Amino acid sequence: MGRSFGHTVRCTLILTSLCFLALLTSSPRAAGAGEVDILVEKLVKKGILTKEDAQDILKEVKEQARQERAAVVQETKEALKKEGPNLFADLPEWVRKMKLKGDLRLRYEWTDRDENPDRNRGRYRLRLGVITPINDQIEVGFGLASGSSDPRSTNETMDNSFERGDLRLDYAYASFRPYDWVTLIGGKFPNPLFMPSDLLFDTDIRPEGASAVFNYKLSQNIDLFMNTGFWVIDERKDDENDPTMWVVQPGAKINIGKRAYLKSAAALYQFDNVKNTTLDYTSKTNTLRKFKNTLKYDYDATALSGELGYKTPFATVPFAALYGDWVQSNSHGGANAGYLYGIKLGMEKVKKRHDWQASVRYERLERDAWPDILPDADTYDGETNIKGYKLMLVYGLFENIDFTGSYFNTKKISGLSLDEEKLQLDLNFRF
Repeated sequence: MGRSFGHTVRCTLILTSLCFLALLTSSPRAAGAGEVDILVEKLVKKGILTKEDAQDILKEVKEQARQERAAVVQETKEALKKEGPNLFADLPEWVRKMKLKGDLRLRYEWTDRDENPDRNRGRYRLRLGVITPINDQIEVGFGLASGSSDPRSTNETMDNSFERGDLRLDYAYASFRPYDWVTLIGGKFPNPLFMPSDLLFDTDIRPEGASAVFNYKLSQNIDLFMNTGFWVIDERKDDENDPTMWVVQPGAKINIGKRAYLKSAAALYQFDNVKNTTLDYTSKTNTLRKFKNTLKYDYDATALSGELGYKTPFATVPFAALYGDWVQSNSHGGANAGYLYGIKLGMEKVKKRHDWQASVRYERLERDAWPDILPDADTYDGETNIKGYKLMLVYGLFENIDFTGSYFNTKKISGLSLDEEKLQLDLNFRF
């Protein structure tokens, strides 16, 4: 026998009320259907609804609430699809095109130098950079980095009762590209020179001054380039003869078939007003004038750099390269040459999980081959008058996360022989 009209009306009113309640309680903070279940259960206990009616009502309430939520989601998606491209239309174009990049490095470092106690350090480095095009020809970039004012280090050491680390301006520059083949750079900027190794420049050094970078595609397999710069080393308020340097580095990259390439360059360096002065952040290994403690030479130099790379047909070792640097200064006391050569195997760059690269190199940098304010600070604290080798392994743990292990074995060329061993274990995070 069918249900009475009054019973039907009552169930309809209850269903409408419950649907309204379900809609109100469908926010993420509310329990939603659980509260409707409790209310229906109480109506069944009071005899207002039968269990069969309760099940039907709950089923309809949940379905109607689901449809309401789906409709809201769909409307939101359509609105975003329609208005999305215009959400940031009021922002300047240079803001919309701004690019952020950064990295974090966690390091354990062990150092053992003869006649000194072993040193164990925890260190970290944080860098953050912003690059934005002002228009099609002009770009502005700046970066922040941890560390002190030392131009050859962005490391912070874990010490001094949890003191806070420093965050400093790492670089700030503007570049202008009037033509496709030339870029003009001014300010404090990443080193634009072709450097297969860090024999001459620590990778943390950011030159200050101006540079011009030229690129020209001579043919399908030959690219020509020339890097130039006028860089300020220091400014003296009581002396108009400020220490500066000039560099001109022409070079070429030649593709040899489909698998190999040779990239090489020659550089001429001229240092002005360096002789008879002292420079900040010296490693104190260049020759000084007697009784005056000022530099004896100007260190004008010629340098050669090169890398011969080959993409192998082997999946396990897809890339191999030989690389090297050579330098000779015009200092007349001898001990004025330096060189580095090495080999690397694995991936050309470590980017993804299980990517790897192993390398080994040997270097020799005589006392007056190069100003001691510039070489890699990890190799015998950036001193000249050293020789030794370095082993390195880089392994990709995840995309943009890698482990790097480096071992240095370095000694003095002349004078008191103090051999140094150093081990660095790094976790690198790029973002």
